[in-house]
Amino acid sequence: MTQAIPFYVGTQCDAPGQGIYALRLDAATGQLSAPQLVAEVARPTWLSRHPHLPVLYSVSEVGNRDARDGQLLAFWMAVEGVLEPMGGVSSRGGGPTHLALDTDGNTLFVANFGGGQVSAVPLFADGSLDDRISQCHHAGSGPHRRQGGPHPHGVTLSPGERFLLAPDMGSDRVMIHAFDPTAKLLSPAGEAVTPGGSGPRLIEFAQDGRFAYLLTELSGELFAFVWDEAAGSLALVQQVPLDPPGAEGEASAAMLVLSSDGRHLYASSRRNDTIQVFSIDGVSGRLAGVNGVASAGHKPWGGALSPDGLWLLVANQASDNVTAFHRDPATGNLSQAGSASVPTPTSIAF
Repeated sequence: MTQAIPFYVGTQCDAPGQGIYALRLDAATGQLSAPQLVAEVARPTWLSRHPHLPVLYSVSEVGNRDARDGQLLAFWMAVEGVLEPMGGVSSRGGGPTHLALDTDGNTLFVANFGGGQVSAVPLFADGSLDDRISQCHHAGSGPHRRQGGPHPHGVTLSPGERFLLAPDMGSDRVMIHAFDPTAKLLSPAGEAVTPGGSGPRLIEFAQDGRFAYLLTELSGELFAFVWDEAAGSLALVQQVPLDPPGAEGEASAAMLVLSSDGRHLYASSRRNDTIQVFSIDGVSGRLAGVNGVASAGHKPWGGALSPDGLWLLVANQASDNVTAFHRDPATGNLSQAGSASVPTPTSIAF
């Protein structure tokens, strides 16, 4: 019997009757089911699942262009395809755009793109959200027209869970915040500066925790770093462009996915609608380009690998579709399979 893997899709939808969608992935063929609306949420652009409980978290990314605070929402996944609301809290800033959780499922972290803050949100034992939020406010700007102020775009907990790293697209910095897991408090601890106008977006750690990989949205590049957990610092190893020299249009990178086996990295270029595949040298941490494949849509915004590591799902925001690619674990190569129509998809959560 074919295994069907359920997953959820976050979107930029903000109209009544739209929000979070549930679909199923056929693990044998890569075909995708028709989407089912499971929660009406305004701009649920990022979804994350609790590491141990059947709880799904979503942002409501409002407030990027006005003074409103965004929202953080929790849902209980009691039955496949059904989300039961568990309540929500203010993100204490505009435009929450990215989430992360600690391994014990005690804390949810959020980046407020519009408000310029990152937050630590305590979780109760059932996975519901506490409203006692610790925040760090960013500052700074950059030379690009979209860098008029701080815009933290991602949050990633360090391998030892002593630091929260927050790439800030507005200030060309990766801000490093110390995290106290007992008090659930964040405090400034350092930064890594990237070239002016690069626009840091997301950062992920290699499987062994020795290296970190940063995606820059505005320059369309990958930066490889050595990570020092004791010092809470990043040291640059390599800088790699996603697009070939002379590529037409303005650089714009969005998706960053590392395989669970630690062998490959996948990054999307919205400039030319491609997914770039890189192999990872486990000794040096350096990246080597494998190939690039068309995203089978326009503006690939986000994606995720299935739990078995064999399927990469890509959310093509501007063409309203999610596409499944089969992943070869040995080479990292991708081959296109099924697709489903979903309005303005931006993130995937299994």
